[in-house]
Amino acid sequence: MADLESVLNLTLLALLAGSVFSDLTRRLIPNFVCLGIFLLGLVHAVLLSSGEWIYSLVGCGVVLLGGLGLHQKKVLGGGDIKLISALSVWLLPIELTRFVLSIMIAGGLVGAAYLAVGFVRRLRDKQAPAAAGVPYALAIVGGFLALRPEVLTSTVL
Repeated sequence: MADLESVLNLTLLALLAGSVFSDLTRRLIPNFVCLGIFLLGLVHAVLLSSGEWIYSLVGCGVVLLGGLGLHQKKVLGGGDIKLISALSVWLLPIELTRFVLSIMIAGGLVGAAYLAVGFVRRLRDKQAPAAAGVPYALAIVGGFLALRPEVLTSTVL
């Protein structure tokens, strides 16, 4: 089962990298990436956890419903909500509060970095536009990896 877990974790890392790259370059998180993360999480939960997958699925639904409210208020984008919901399948419901807090901390760091880059850009060129928004996939992935650092250390034997 260790080999299966390594394959799932490495595939997850590839999808997470794709979501961050896409959000940084196009400000879009593709649906197939979120679906892939969700399905991988289900496989991981069903095969490698001891019957707790139903709780993870319920937690995912709660996150998705809460996220839809945030999307309706224009707080977060639809792709961000889908990514957070898909990643919540990898977590137990008791971990969801820490997940949200870790996303908020990572988002603060990403936002501060964007402000600093915008400030330096303005110092060089007074006509340069400020950052229009923050690609939040980086913060979401950072928050997830802060809770699940073992995903980074997986190796296929």
